[in-house]
Amino acid sequence: MLQLQQICWHTSRLPQNASIVRTSVHQTSVRNMAGWNPFSRKKKNKDMYEEEAESEEMVQYRKELDSLTKEVRDEYIQSRRNKSRLSASDRQILHGKPPYTGITFQYVDSQRLPKFRRPMFGRYGAKKTGINPGELWPTKRDVELAKEWESLYQPKSLHEMMEDIHREREAKETTKQRREELIDANLEKHENLVAAWQNRIQAKTRLEENAKNRRARVLAELKEEFGYEVNPNDEIMSTKIQEREKVLIKEERELKRKLKMEKQKEMEKENASK
Repeated sequence: MLQLQQICWHTSRLPQNASIVRTSVHQTSVRNMAGWNPFSRKKKNKDMYEEEAESEEMVQYRKELDSLTKEVRDEYIQSRRNKSRLSASDRQILHGKPPYTGITFQYVDSQRLPKFRRPMFGRYGAKKTGINPGELWPTKRDVELAKEWESLYQPKSLHEMMEDIHREREAKETTKQRREELIDANLEKHENLVAAWQNRIQAKTRLEENAKNRRARVLAELKEEFGYEVNPNDEIMSTKIQEREKVLIKEERELKRKLKMEKQKEMEKENASK
């Protein structure tokens, strides 16, 4: 519709002598066509199709009319291409442009309020929306209502609230740092505890292997003594096995004590030589 209005406006600007030019051109064309015989062998008149030169205003007018016609046609083609069935405002929003509703056309009072126009200005800017930033500032009445609301529902001032938030953040950081230090200390202890646990497991395994070897040695000695394999579950044989194991354990301890003493003597000799 806007393009058609522009065409009509340009038509109203037609120069005063345009009707005279068109009339003269038409009369010349009719006169030339009346004297033209398609079956005549006479030489054609070169001036038959010649027209009077148009004025500069007519040329400019035709150019403007052609450009407006092309714009109207392009707009029509684009409208026919729209198969989404979206409204014009929704299509504007889809393409990142401000909607017509509320910006160009304000249908309700709420679209004239700063509450609606602020987000439009913040999203699309002043150039696309044409909104004056000065209209978006709160009025004195709004400031008074905001202060009253803060005094009722926010007894603490903004500075005090910021200090509270800062203290909470510092407390969280301190707690986090202490926890991280505790985790690092536990990790260091963890390595030592794992090493001690592995040593205990190895010692237990060695004790089990020594007990197993000791039992096998006692059974072998009893077999050699009696000439047959004895039953370890028998009360008499069980007693003998336990007594023999005690003797072997005592011998092993004596052997360990001697080895330890020899090792200490060697270390003392090494220290003395140094």
